[in-house]
Formats: sequence, structure tokens, C-alpha cells
Amino acid sequence: MTSETKNKIISVFIVTFGAFLGFEALSYIIGIYQLRGSLYVAFYVYAFHIFWLTFVFDLHLKKRGVLANARLNHKGIKMVWMACQDRIEHLKRWDYLRHYQNYLVLPGLLYWGTVILLFLNPFKTNLKQFLIIASTVALNVAYWYMKEHVSKNLEHQHHWLRVLSIVKLYTGFIVYSAVIGVAFNQGFDAGFLMMATVILTFLMLYQALFQHRLLTLQVLLWVIIISMTTGLVSLWVYQNWSSEYFTAGLVVLAVYNSLWGILHHHLDKTLTRQVVLEYLSMMIFIVSILVAGHNFNQRVI
Repeated sequence: MTSETKNKIISVFIVTFGAFLGFEALSYIIGIYQLRGSLYVAFYVYAFHIFWLTFVFDLHLKKRGVLANARLNHKGIKMVWMACQDRIEHLKRWDYLRHYQNYLVLPGLLYWGTVILLFLNPFKTNLKQFLIIASTVALNVAYWYMKEHVSKNLEHQHHWLRVLSIVKLYTGFIVYSAVIGVAFNQGFDAGFLMMATVILTFLMLYQALFQHRLLTLQVLLWVIIISMTTGLVSLWVYQNWSSEYFTAGLVVLAVYNSLWGILHHHLDKTLTRQVVLEYLSMMIFIVSILVAGHNFNQRVI
């Protein structure tokens, strides 16, 4: 096992274990209804993630041996200072920053979506534990394989792309359910829900297209159209659905996944009538089941 692989395993374990402990701490603090304290904890845990991903787990684009190089030309405090300067040199490169900000989209959405759902369900212990375990596993996969995409061209490893697609679907379900839940439970209007859904959809599409190296100005127009369409679906959900925001999140996710799949096949030049019919049929099937099993008379306003 190479030192790089060992470093990666240790780094992924630490940041994943940190996420798990952070979620558990949030669950406990929210359970005793210390909402302000839990909000501080949520930001502190996320700050740890950002620090770790920036300075320890940063896509292998950093300079190596910075302390040894600084020791050759400097001594004392200046040696440490120059080593620190070289260590963060990669943060000044636009190419790195483009990859870095895209790299943070999926874990960020997943983390904050889970945090919001924990806030919305302060006393549902079983549900909170399920969310904590599922989101921790999803974050582990995201941290491991999103990094592999940048450093080892994951685009050609279809098996791991399927694994990542499952994580992305779970993330979509989490963030859509979270934002709909906030709108329903906190009394925000339909405009808030639509705008939040448009922004979240845009971010997820942007991240996916960037990963597949398909993001261009021409494609950006399709991203905006799909984001606005998903926002309109969330508006329909807001006006017609009950307080069951998890099933509402599934409705929005079904529409998003179908539109994204069709766009992806179009950009890969593999789009056919059969593919379109398959995506649309699956979307109609899922939405129909959810609508058929939903009680529209229990809307809480």
C-alpha cells in the first residue's frame, strides 16, 4: 500500500468520523431543544470539514516537501512562514479553485440538508439515527470518489460513477425534502420554495456537468431551463401537497432525475426516443404512486 493510499484512507476516515460525531452531537443537542447551541455546533463541524478538505485532503494538487525546501534556504520563524506560504500556493491558482469549489458542492448540500432535517425532527430518534448513518455513508463515498475523479479520471470508471449517481440521488432527496420541510413547517411562502429549489437544482446540475466535463455556456441555458422547470414543480407541490415533505421531496427528485438523465444522454449523443420514454415513464410511475397514496386532505397551513 503506497503512502498516498494510506494518507487517503486516514484522511477519509477522519473527516467521515468527524461528520458522524458532528451529526450525533447535533442530534443530542437538538433533542434537548438547545437550538442556538446546535446551530453553533453545525457551523463548527462544517468549518472543520472545510479546513480538513482545504489543507489536508485537497485533491493532491498541493506542493510536496514544502518544509524540506524551506529548510534549505531559511531558518527559524522565516522557514516556517515560507513553508506555510508554499503549502497554500495551490489556493492561488484558478484551475485549482474551480475544481475545489465544485468538489465542495455535493458534500455541502448533503451536510446542510441533513442538518436541516435533524432540526425539523428534533424528537424522532429513529429517523434521526437513520439520517445520520445514511448521510455519513454518503459523505464517505463522496469524499473518496469525488477526489478520485479529479486525480485519476473517474469518468472512465463506470462502476464508480454508478455509485456516485446513487449518492447524488440521495443528496437530491435530502435537500429537496429539507427545503420543502422548511417551507411547510416555518411558514415560508411559495416564492421562497421555488427560488430555493431553482438554486439547489442549478448547483446539482452544475456539479454533475463539471464532473463529466460537459459544462459550456450553451449547456448553461439548458441548466437554467431545467432548474426553472423543477422550481415550477416545487410550486405545484407547495400548493397541493400536505405536510409530508419527504414524499414531496421524492416528487421533485423524480422530475429532476428524469430531466438530468435526458440532458446527459443528449450531451453524450446517446439520446433516443426509447431513452426519453424510459425516463418519462419512470418519472410518471413514481409520481403516480406517490399521488395515489397521498392524503391531500391533511394539509397543515
